[in-house]
Amino acid sequence: MTCLDDVFGTYSVVAGGSVRTGGGKSARSRRPLALDKFTVTVLREHLEQLEDEKAAWGSGYQAGRLVFCWDNGRPLYPDTVTEQFNRLVDLAKVPLIRLHDVRHSYATIALRSGVHPKIVSSRLGHATVAFTLDTYSADIPDLDQQAAEDIGGLFLPKGDDESE
Repeated sequence: MTCLDDVFGTYSVVAGGSVRTGGGKSARSRRPLALDKFTVTVLREHLEQLEDEKAAWGSGYQAGRLVFCWDNGRPLYPDTVTEQFNRLVDLAKVPLIRLHDVRHSYATIALRSGVHPKIVSSRLGHATVAFTLDTYSADIPDLDQQAAEDIGGLFLPKGDDESE
């Protein structure tokens, strides 16, 4: 497993428009999360860029442990992140989806790809695997047919198929 230490934290807008950092909705919000090598490389490069920005701002840099922030260290407002996401979706010429739909897509793709439901549930921070399956597996209508093919394949001699 590859990891980056201390890459965590969430924030939300509170009354008055100020941004407050926090640990998430539950104790499961702070958990280790394995990352692929490409993502780790990109994050390391991004963290190096943050260090350069911090040095350039000197004492004007707002100290914090945010991975994504303005170049002076100030937290991004959630609406700003959403607007940037929407611009990227538009540039990619794909149908507009909400930022939260990326999470839903991840879960559906992971389950469809055969990632064990317990792992998907854990990565999403869900309390139970049942919640994950109830929420996301309904979006995969061909799972029943795939299960039939997979189990049937266990009992057919190698090289046999339904055309013989």
